[in-house]
Amino acid sequence: MVMDKPRPGALRYNQTPYTREIINRFSPYDDARVVAVMKGAQIGFSTTVLVPAIGWMIVNNPANSYLMVGSPDLIPKASERVDKMIDSAGIASYIRSQSARRANRKTGDTDTKKDFAGGYVSIGSANNHKNIAQVDLQYILLDDLDQMKGESKTSGNLLKLIEKRAAAYKDSYKMFLISTPMEKHKSLILPAYLEGDRRHYYIECQCCHEPILIKWDIREGEIINPLTGEVANNRGGITWDVDPISGELDEKSVGYCCYKCGGWFSDKNKYDFLNGGIWQPTAKAQRPQYYSYHISSLYAPLWMFDWKHSVRDWIKAHPEGDKRDEREYQVFANTVLGECYEGEAIETSSKNIQRNRQDYPSGIVPESLSRQYGNGDIVMLTCSADLNGLIEDARLDYEVVAWDRLGASWSVIHGSIGTFQRGDSANKERPKMTYEYGKENSVWKQYEKVLDTIWQVDTGRQMKIRVSGLDTSNFTTYAYEFMDRTNHYILGIKGDTESKFKRKAADVALFKRGASRQDMWILEVNAIKDINSEYMALKWDKAEDSQPIGFMNFPQISNDGIYNKANFFDHFEAEECIISVNSVGETVSKWQKKHSKVANHMLDCRIYNIAVRDIAVYIFGVKMKKGKEFSWIDYCNMIK
Repeated sequence: MVMDKPRPGALRYNQTPYTREIINRFSPYDDARVVAVMKGAQIGFSTTVLVPAIGWMIVNNPANSYLMVGSPDLIPKASERVDKMIDSAGIASYIRSQSARRANRKTGDTDTKKDFAGGYVSIGSANNHKNIAQVDLQYILLDDLDQMKGESKTSGNLLKLIEKRAAAYKDSYKMFLISTPMEKHKSLILPAYLEGDRRHYYIECQCCHEPILIKWDIREGEIINPLTGEVANNRGGITWDVDPISGELDEKSVGYCCYKCGGWFSDKNKYDFLNGGIWQPTAKAQRPQYYSYHISSLYAPLWMFDWKHSVRDWIKAHPEGDKRDEREYQVFANTVLGECYEGEAIETSSKNIQRNRQDYPSGIVPESLSRQYGNGDIVMLTCSADLNGLIEDARLDYEVVAWDRLGASWSVIHGSIGTFQRGDSANKERPKMTYEYGKENSVWKQYEKVLDTIWQVDTGRQMKIRVSGLDTSNFTTYAYEFMDRTNHYILGIKGDTESKFKRKAADVALFKRGASRQDMWILEVNAIKDINSEYMALKWDKAEDSQPIGFMNFPQISNDGIYNKANFFDHFEAEECIISVNSVGETVSKWQKKHSKVANHMLDCRIYNIAVRDIAVYIFGVKMKKGKEFSWIDYCNMIK
């Protein structure tokens, strides 16, 4: 393969030695099935891995293959690279139609498809998931994975969908996932990388000759060398000096400080130490025959951007005496470090609300305490449910909440109906429940009992649940059937999937009526979680006249184990608020789970309870012709 500008001449892997092992994974004699590469920008992977792999396949092991790029506008560039490879490698004669028709001499060579004996390579975008269906593929090459649409309402997960296309070649297929990462919350390459064995490229320190990583910043004890088992004993990374008078970068000072010996060296010998490097795994892959790699642009060959260029990018993102420029830093993190950008994270803690346990048992509406604390009577009971599990292995989580005149909340009871646990669905010994209505083991039968309950108030009266909210996001058909059959006042609710991030401090409506049904409501979940976070942070001293609006009260731990830390309070700190900057420079935020295995069901139930309380008040205000500004206090005064 002959290269064009800027490095004309034959392709040589001594320029990018870190791609040698990766393209060799393409060999049918290598056991790799999936290879994921999370990398910095412009360090040669398309040129030295994806394109030559296609050329090798055409000549040596022809098969059906797809080269997919991040967006449709990148298709012409990818097609041009493949064409140049075919011409420069002298294999144009291999490209010919597999099925020439009469009166139509097909060449087998178009901008988006190259036919050859025994197979083809199709070049396109993966964002149209329908184009991926109904094909059998042995080779799947995805470039710029983080630019692709990871989910489709009709087709589901992109990577699962496309890997199924290789089912006919389960013992010989190859799927390469290569990308510079983008935002962490929507990255496809990050979870793909984490699923593999997480290889890093170790070079020889130019001072102590020990194997080390080239990283931007290494803190003491941060890195364990898989070759030696040793821990970093010094702080290391890229170093530089700035002239104290002019503020200009001293280019001669740019270099690398070894975290093993503390020695310093520049990148002038990069050719030698790159060619002496070696990939080493740092984790056990979650599935066999899955290899993953991470490499930053600090490893780019000498004729690409050097360390001095990266330092200038860093300085630009961190202006002297000013806060970090988030847009510039995002570009630096993605393109130089080869890492996902993650904005500032604000975490909630359940420690504060655990202190809000009051002297009342679960299952009782504590009106006497509410009056004692200066909050007045209990005005409304709400109940909301979060649906989890599978259709035939269901679990419905719920919480009943009492609301007093000042707007403080008193949790009455919480529970789960069904035994589903994530990762436990294969356990056939435990009893399983279903979302199908009318069956003996239906969750709805037991949930109806919760809604039917006449709740005892500690002042001697009784109350019923005024309104209930039901999550309809995942089991819509079954949730609707229950809503249609029950006699209880239930609102269907789901989060607004269109609003992934919201502008910070933006004045947004917390809910809107759904288009499909009159009893269906769409929630601005991020905004409601902001409110709940504020409620969780509230403090109150019993010497004060009343509790703050929104204060959260909880019963003591009951004998049956509910309201403990693991099954209730930990759910309230399962998410964090990520603050970022969008493409037009606005500060935006989004709540998301801290990691995939954390449970947040009780948090969801509380968010739904806040929402259905406010929706019920809104509906009452509209009915009474009091307008949209009808408030909780207005509602309490009207029903007094």
